[in-house]
Amino acid sequence: MKGKHLALLLLLVALAGGAGYFLYKDNASTWNASGTAAGAKVLDFPINEVARVAIKSSTGGLHLVRKGDAWTVQERADYPADFGKVSDLIRKLWDLKTVQEVKVGPSQLARLELVEPGKEGAAGAVVELQDKDGKKLAALLVGKSHLRKSEGMGMMGESGGLPAGRYVTPVGGTRVSLVSDTLDTVTVQPEPWLQRDFFRIENVKSVKLEGATEAQRWTLTRESATAEWKLTDAKGEEKLDAAKANPIGSVFASASFADVLAPDAKPADTGLDKPATATFETFDKFIYVVKIGRPMGDNQSLTVALSADRPKQREPSKDEKPEDKAKLDQEFQATQKRLTEKLAVEQKFAARPYLVAKSTLDPLLKDRAALLEEKKPDPAPGAGAPVKTREPISATTPPISIPPAPALPAK
Repeated sequence: MKGKHLALLLLLVALAGGAGYFLYKDNASTWNASGTAAGAKVLDFPINEVARVAIKSSTGGLHLVRKGDAWTVQERADYPADFGKVSDLIRKLWDLKTVQEVKVGPSQLARLELVEPGKEGAAGAVVELQDKDGKKLAALLVGKSHLRKSEGMGMMGESGGLPAGRYVTPVGGTRVSLVSDTLDTVTVQPEPWLQRDFFRIENVKSVKLEGATEAQRWTLTRESATAEWKLTDAKGEEKLDAAKANPIGSVFASASFADVLAPDAKPADTGLDKPATATFETFDKFIYVVKIGRPMGDNQSLTVALSADRPKQREPSKDEKPEDKAKLDQEFQATQKRLTEKLAVEQKFAARPYLVAKSTLDPLLKDRAALLEEKKPDPAPGAGAPVKTREPISATTPPISIPPAPALPAK
């Protein structure tokens, strides 16, 4: 009897250990890859023939179009797209592999946000890859994010957590796959796809602002890139506050834009028909004319025009030594090449109006008085006059007469 009990006990321990092992294996990883579909490619298309990417969701659509060697954003009048971001998405889709095949029926697709735009309950986004003629090469329906499992979370990731993958299915197909890539760049918003290069105003020599009011008209100059700014035509007791003036020279040193407008955007709609004009001259002989329109939400519209008057030859200094000539000539030519390339690149930005954050422009769009040192308040009447001290008061105490003590009786 005892032998039977021992055998039964050992069997129960073995079963419990096996169940615990498989439970551990199930929770030890975010993914529980199983089935013959694991590791299979989700899409199969000729990657080198992709010339158009169309993204569609229930909120809108986006079209990225390759023109020559560059990608453009159709919804922004063919403004250059971020080449790296577009190429990265195409490569990800081509490399996409199934981590786990998800067995779900049609009624469960909405739960995974795998319903195409235009259909009832739509929540997914379709990414369609096309060739140069617009012929479809492949299309993927991108659904709900898969969240990293934690205690108490099911396979669908309903309980929250960190994004660790995405539910996807080829358009027109029946296989639902869980993939390890979050595909978080898939969006129909044009702004994230725009190329972010922008003009840079550096080494500033002077800044002239001509605003809509007389108060917003002033000019700052300096003798070198390290010298203090001076207010041109300072009047009377006007004294420039260096702490307020210094940021002006670097307003566009590393600026970026929030969005780009169409080339034919009406100036009256953006305030560029009556702009504030800021003219920057640099020590490199570049002149930037920046026209700024009215606020539009958190941004303001602007345009930029750029010209340069670079010397064609280097002017030798009076005390220049012959042995230094070759080195100085070489440095001059290198600088010329760099600035010529900078001019060619930045002149392209003159073709469009941009939206730039108001916070970027606030240090520039100041009234003249706001650049000056604050005047100390005038002292109150009588302030600073010597304080009169009061003479001490003398008091005379009358003499006090103390009567003699009475005589003691004789013993």
